[in-house]
Amino acid sequence: MKVLVTGSSGLVGGAIAACLSADGHEVIGLSRHPTGEADRLPNAIAADIGAAGVASMLAAELPRCDAIVHAAAALERDPYAPSISLTNCLGTQQVLELAARWGVESLVYLSSVPVIGSPFELPVTERHPVGPRSAYHASKLYGEQLLAVARRDGLATVSLRLSAPVGPGMPAARLLPTFVARALSGEALEVLGDGTRGQDYVDTRDVAAAVKAALARRATGLFNVASGRCVTNLELARRCVSALDSSSEVSLSGTPDPEDGVRWEVSIALAESELGYRPRHSLEDSIAAVAEGLRPVD
Repeated sequence: MKVLVTGSSGLVGGAIAACLSADGHEVIGLSRHPTGEADRLPNAIAADIGAAGVASMLAAELPRCDAIVHAAAALERDPYAPSISLTNCLGTQQVLELAARWGVESLVYLSSVPVIGSPFELPVTERHPVGPRSAYHASKLYGEQLLAVARRDGLATVSLRLSAPVGPGMPAARLLPTFVARALSGEALEVLGDGTRGQDYVDTRDVAAAVKAALARRATGLFNVASGRCVTNLELARRCVSALDSSSEVSLSGTPDPEDGVRWEVSIALAESELGYRPRHSLEDSIAAVAEGLRPVD
């Protein structure tokens, strides 16, 4: 199968591109600035999906692909950043236009579980009411809705809502790489509040496996893709120390955490039953992979 992967130089897109390529698919990686996994693909191209007319340009310049995996996204925290609308909204429209021009067998869109806002029904299923709390998550929900419209018009589309993807190449300021870096250097790991904020960390290799399953089954609809395990911040810190055989101490910082007690318990039952999805990587696997990415190269 020939597959176009947008955002192929990113954390999630790179893992997907590498997985599909290793599985024997012909992968074309697309990103604004090809780096990382995209550099190791035989076919990697630079393009900005948020630029007007890019669908026509790609349709003219690229060979037809059988499927598209749309992982590209602007992750800006600034709610007024133009890139959020240009990349995540206009960009998704143009990916859909390209998919329609090619008549693809499948289009897989990478969305986010937090489009629901805050979890108030546990576990969080695909039926949980939505209420994005950021411009980024509002744009991801808009993308889901665009895909639903395209699906009603006959295009085979599927949205995968990811919980909290983890793997090599994560921004250093995120919680897991921060804990891992401190554990590797023997520094203390400080946890905000009482450490009861709970998150579901899903390994990017499991995300890639879910995408592969969705493509193989030509799945349509909406699915949560997570590990199915909720881990508190305090437990995360302790497991980083244990997994890395570190001498670091874990303590509470004394700084309040406004999200104490919020638990992201995400149901993956639908993905398990309809996609055959089974997360295979433990949190310790993810910690080891992040640590490997942080260690200096000799």
